[in-house]
This record gives sequence, structure tokens and C-alpha cells, in this order.
Amino acid sequence: MLRTESIRKTQKLLLLSFLLPFSIMAIIYVFMGVYPFGNNTLLTIDLGQQYVDFYSYYRHTLLEEPHAIFYSFVKGIGGEMVGVWGYYLNSPFNLLLLLFPQRYLPVGVTLLILLKISSSGLSFAYLLIKKFDGQGYLVPTFAVSYALMGYTIANQLNVMWLDGLILLPLIVLGVEKLIDGEKGFFYTVTLAIMLFSHYYIAYMICLFICFYFLFALSKQEQTKGKNFSERFIFYCKKTISFAFHSILGACLVAFSLLPNFVSLLGGKASYTSDAIDWSLEYPFPEVLSKFYIGSFNFDQLPSGHPNLFIGTIALVGFLFYFFNRQFSLKERMVALAVTVFFFLSMNVQILNKAWHGFQNPIWYPYRFSFVVCFFFILNGFRSIQKNKSFPLSFACLLLILQTGSALYVLEQDFEFVIPFQVLTTVLFLIFVLVLFLVRESAYKWMPYVLLLTAVVEMSTNAAIDLTRLSYVKMAPFNDYQLVLNDMLANVRPKKDEFYRIEKVFQRSKNDSFQANYPSASHFSSTFEKEVPELYSYLGFPEGNGFVSYSTGTLFTDAFFGIRYLFENKPLSDEFQNSSSVYKINANSTRPDLSHYQKIADHYRTTGYLNENALSFIFAAPEEILDVRLKENNPISNQENILKALSLNVYESPFYTEEGIRTTITENISSPLQGSLNKTYTKDDSDKSASIESQFVPETNDSYYLILDSRIDDEDAKLRLNGEDLSYYKTYRSDQIINVASNQNDQTIRFGFELLKDTLTIRDMKLYRFNQEQFEEVVAERKKEGITLTSFSQTNIEGTIKIAQDNPILLITIPFSEGWDVLVDGEKVNTFPVLGSLLGASIEPGDHHIQLKYKTPYLAEGMWISVGAFSVVLLLVIRNRKNRS
Repeated sequence: MLRTESIRKTQKLLLLSFLLPFSIMAIIYVFMGVYPFGNNTLLTIDLGQQYVDFYSYYRHTLLEEPHAIFYSFVKGIGGEMVGVWGYYLNSPFNLLLLLFPQRYLPVGVTLLILLKISSSGLSFAYLLIKKFDGQGYLVPTFAVSYALMGYTIANQLNVMWLDGLILLPLIVLGVEKLIDGEKGFFYTVTLAIMLFSHYYIAYMICLFICFYFLFALSKQEQTKGKNFSERFIFYCKKTISFAFHSILGACLVAFSLLPNFVSLLGGKASYTSDAIDWSLEYPFPEVLSKFYIGSFNFDQLPSGHPNLFIGTIALVGFLFYFFNRQFSLKERMVALAVTVFFFLSMNVQILNKAWHGFQNPIWYPYRFSFVVCFFFILNGFRSIQKNKSFPLSFACLLLILQTGSALYVLEQDFEFVIPFQVLTTVLFLIFVLVLFLVRESAYKWMPYVLLLTAVVEMSTNAAIDLTRLSYVKMAPFNDYQLVLNDMLANVRPKKDEFYRIEKVFQRSKNDSFQANYPSASHFSSTFEKEVPELYSYLGFPEGNGFVSYSTGTLFTDAFFGIRYLFENKPLSDEFQNSSSVYKINANSTRPDLSHYQKIADHYRTTGYLNENALSFIFAAPEEILDVRLKENNPISNQENILKALSLNVYESPFYTEEGIRTTITENISSPLQGSLNKTYTKDDSDKSASIESQFVPETNDSYYLILDSRIDDEDAKLRLNGEDLSYYKTYRSDQIINVASNQNDQTIRFGFELLKDTLTIRDMKLYRFNQEQFEEVVAERKKEGITLTSFSQTNIEGTIKIAQDNPILLITIPFSEGWDVLVDGEKVNTFPVLGSLLGASIEPGDHHIQLKYKTPYLAEGMWISVGAFSVVLLLVIRNRKNRS
């Protein structure tokens, strides 16, 4: 009977620890007007620009195209997908998204976030009950503090990271079981699940667990009364057991970890910095600002301070822990050392980078701060639970420290902490201290008041933080999906066909994942670095982890097999002010689309057919191997590729430099003549200033300018013929800008409106593209393109006829060891072409070509996992025999 009552109480506490965070966040979402309670969604920043598109791909892959798990052509010009799955999609929670149709994915994402946040409260409560004798309403009080801590609220839009918050308490429970002498199966399995679900956050948890293991050893009581030798043997045994079960957990999911590790070497890890910098990110006292209610805003996302808000009850409990003599001095000293190291890690650059895999995080700084908050909240609970009495002297000390902290924060005038937040935090502290001072009187209402206090405080913090961000609305999001579906209705590749589709507008660089079509743009943290490098050489916007095919030329359209291109139309007057229509903005100006055949005229887009699009597999002369691409020389690089493809038979260049007839300046001092870099300075800084270059095309060919990579959109506005020029504004290499096409004898005006007092422009040159000569080369290359007989994401077959002077099989997909190329059934060696594309040698004649993709090291990883599973099985069998 007593056992049944105990189980019921435990279940009640666990249920409450789950339902409270769920209800709090659901109510906040309702008041925010999140669909279906309004027209808002949670799609903002990376959740709106990356993850929702990947979730669309997730549904399509599992329901319709399983081969795309391993490789997909919707990813840029093609790419392995194991990295995308390992970083974004492996969470078991994602299966929930299969229940939601495409247009309701934002609703599925909202529910996903709610379940993950609530599950983190549940798992933390489970840890408190199972290991730390958690009883009564103190358990959900701290579970709410953990589930709704500042880190969770600030990073809930990084949905895949939330798995770490759920599994961390369970992994810690596994460590505690190991030290207590129980079997390591629980620890091994929970660690394996975390490593599979999200290896990046798992890496941070693994680092933390090493420190926690030392802390847990310091507080265990099994070595009391033992001599040095016995203690040493005990510590060695536990350390060996901990290491063994950690390695076993990693081996269980080697089928995922090993391919992901190889993928990382070409993606995220390729940007790893080995620079050792011991400097501080910010003055140490500034971290105090992050312990205040609502200490977060948008500016804290790209670069800010660690999110450490855990609520007053948990924070007071943690601070009291160091003065609480219920815990041994040794344990508290170890905890203090760990805490100091955590604060150093959240400030010293080299330590911070170590927690992030020796990378400087791009946005979302201090991503590991959730483990720090966990450590604070856990020991705060242990301290409050073990000691009913609370010293008045300590309460006074806290009030003095809080006063000094408040004065400092107010003096610093942080944008994310206003006086109201400081006052509210101080009032909560005073109230909580009063509760703790009278707590030893054992008032029956005390547990309820403490729980209510935590609920109110954590709810207030969440509401303030979330309302400081802007979100994508549901109706425009769905409208854009309709635009894409309407645009692609009759142009998607049919079965056993392949070509690429692009457009001069985008909602995100992963639109192709959302609408399932092969494109040439992509953005992800695991993107292979070779593709952005190639794009930078060819004059496209690119950066760490992204490429945007927004500044294509007639040549690159052909080279990458872009058969269909689309441009957006201006909104009609009746939709100009509509809140349910997605207002499409162009990210490219392409007058040269006029050389293509118009094939579709939809209500929001216009489609063009590129007859010059090459097959993605075609024969090329051996000279292509000699082409060396140079940084910030996109026209020269395209010229050299074209020369190689044409066997250098043309005397005249494909890109001919043309003179700019006139340069007109307004309110500008004349720059020094003859200098490669010209600096233009305003005569009067209070007046507008501009530079305009004019020329008159003598043919209907396309004309291109180079946009200097050093010109930022904060430096100048670009104009073409008096109108704002559309271009992708985030770039780090020179871009190619198309300024004229089919405009013979018309005056073309290209210029800059200065937004600052000075503007430096690298010597600006204009190039005319030889259309006739280019089309002759394309016609020759098309003769030796592949005729597909079968196409899937991982297996491609077709026939090709090779001439004597074209011994290179050029495949415009990224070079990867995973691709096997078979010619007439025989495997041939592959090699990179232009530094990043897939190539192979081939003899003249008619051939059957087959491309087969196998994820590198997947088989080896699976064998390791099978071996690890066998070890676990043997250990389970042995344990059962020992018990019987």
C-alpha cells in the first residue's frame, strides 16, 4: 500500500514537471498569436531560414524518397546528407512532423518545441527523484526553473539543440549509477541516444560529463574510512568503468558518428581555428546582467553574453550551497573549482572555442551554457532540499551583493536590461529570501508558494524574451509555398530526368528543400567547404556554410545545367498592403534572362527556358584539368574555363573588357588618378553624394560589372538606370553584376549612392560577353552530354559518346569519395576538377555510364555498432546469470 502511494506521488510530481512548462509556454504562444490562435508562427532567424525547410525535406524523404537520406540534389549542386541528418534531423521527436501536412509544418514545429521543453522538465524531475531523493513540490519548482531557464527561451528556435536539455539529466543519472556501483547500461544507452540525436551538443555534454564525473567522485561516500590505497583503487576502477561505458556508448552509434565525422572534416570542422587566444570576450562583471529577468534581445543572438538566467530560487539555492555545511568541504571546493572554470570558459576565447569544437560560433554564442545552468540548478536543489533553515546573515549578504549588482547593471545601461527588469528581479529576491527565512516553520502553504513563485518568475522571463523577436506570419509563409508550387508545377524533372532550376528571388537559401527541386543554392552548418570556394571563384555570394546562386551569368547557367530560371513579378495594387501575401524581393538583377525563351507566365513569377543548359555529365577536353581558379577574379576564371572547354580555338576572348564612357559624380572629391583602388570622399558630409558610370552597348550581348567584395550595403546603395539594384547583400568575394542585355544603343547608368563619407572602389571594369562564340562552345559540349536511362539520388545511369579530343568526364556535382563512377561496368578512378567538381578519365567511343553513391565509412561504422551491440548483449546476459 505504501509503495503504491509512493509511486502515485512520484507520478504526480513527474506529470506536474511536464505539464507546467508545457502549459506556461502554450499560454505565452496563445498570447503571442501563434497559429492556430493567431497569424504568427515561431519561424524566425534560423528556424525560418533553415530548419523548417529541412523538416519539409525530412517528411518528403521518409514518406516518398528514402534514398535521399544519403545524398540529395536539392542541396546546392548536390551533396551528402549524413551531415544534415546528424546535425538537424536525427532527433526521435521529429517523427511527430510526419503527422502534419506540408502547409501546417509551422504548427508541427510549435508542438515539437513545446514537447521538447516539457520533456526537459520531466527528465530533470526524474533525476531529482531517482538520485537526489526529490520529494514534494520542490521537485517541479526546480524542474520548471530548468525547463524554462534563459538558455531554453533564447535558443528554443534551435529546436535540435533541445534534445541535449532532455538527455543531460538522464546521462548524469547514468554517471551517478556507475559511481554508486550499479551497471553502466543506463549511462551507455542515454549517451548513445544523445550522440545519435545531435553530436554537436553531445560533444559539449561529453566535456561537461568529464567534469561532472570528478565532481560526483568528490561527493560519494563509499571511500569514507578507507586508506589511501583503497581510495586510489576505487577511483581507478570507477574511472575505467566510466571510460569504458563512454566509449561503448559512442561505438553503439558509430554508424552515425563515423560518417558524420568524415563529413565534418569537409564541412563545419574545416573552419576550425587553431589560433590560441587567451583574451577576454567582455569584462567579467558584465555577466551579472544575464541573471536578471528578461536579459535577452535580438542583439544577443549574433554576439552577446551567455544565457544564465535560472530563476531566483535556483540561484539563491546554488549560492547557499557553497556555505551549506550539510555538504563536505571537499565537495564544495571541487564544485567551486568547476564553477570558476565554467565562468572562465564563458569569457576566455580559447576555452570558449574548445567548448565549440575549436570554432568561433557564428551567432548564438556560448552554446554550452545550458550545462552550466544545469550544474547551478541541480546543486541549488540539493542545497535547499537538505537544509530547512536559512541564515539571516546570508540573506543580508545576498541583499548587499544584489544592490551592488543592480547599481552596476543600471550604470552600464545594457540595452537588454531596463530598470523595470532590475526592479522586478530585486523584488523577487526579497520575496524569496523572506520565504526561505520562514521556511523552517514548516508552513503547509510554503511548497505551493515556492512553486507559484518559480512559475510566475520563469513565465515572466519567457514572455519578455520571446516578445522581443519578430516572427514570420502563417499566411505569407503558406502563400510563398503556393508561389513555389505554382512556379514548379510543370517544370520539375520527371522520372529519370535531371536538370537544375533556379530563380532570382528567395525566402531562404533552402527553398529547394521546402519545394523539392534540384537547385544550386544552400545553407547549412555542415555544408562542404569546396562548394562555397568554387562559388567564390565564379562570382557568386557565399560564406561559411552557404551559397546563393543569385548572380549567375549565361555561362554559369549553362555550365551548371540550369534549364529553368524564374523571376518575380511586382505585386498588383490590390495585394500591395495585404498581410496574407508574401512580398517577394529579388536578390539578383538579370537582364540577360531576355536571351532565354519565356515559357511560363504565372500570377507571381515568370519562367524562362535555357536551351543552352548542359547535361550535368558531359565530356570535356583535358585542358580543363589545367585551369587554376584565382581569388576575386570571377570574369577571368569563367574566361579560362570557357577557353579550356573550347580547346582554345578562338582568338577573341569570351569576355571582352569595354570602356566606361562617362563617370558623373555629385558632391564628390576627385580621386587620385592611376590608382587601382579609388577612394571617393564627400565634399559636404551633410549632403547626399553619388557616383554614376555610363556606357552605351554597341551590341545586344550581355554586359557584366564586378562588384567589389569590400563594398558593404552599409557603405553604399547600388543603382541601375535610376532604380535600386537588386543583389544579394551578404558576400565576401567579388560578385558579377549583369547590367545590360539586348540593349544595343541604349545608355546604361550604373552608380553608387554613398551612405558614409568615403567609399573605396577597386578599379571597376565592364565586360561584354560574346554570345555567338559562347553558343558555339555550348553546342559542341551538348553533343557529348549523357543521355539518362535511370536516375535516383544515389544511382544514375546513362549513355554517352566521347570524341577523341574530350577524354575527361566532367560531372557538375561536388567531388566526393562516396561516388563510384563505372564506365561499361568497370570502376574508374575519380578526381577533382576545378578544385571541387567530380571528374573521371574516359576513352573515346560509346559508353554506358553508371554513378553509385555510398556514404563514406557508413559500412565501417555499422560494423563497429554491431560489435558494440554484441558487447552490450553479452554484458546483459552475464548480469542476468549473476542475478539468478
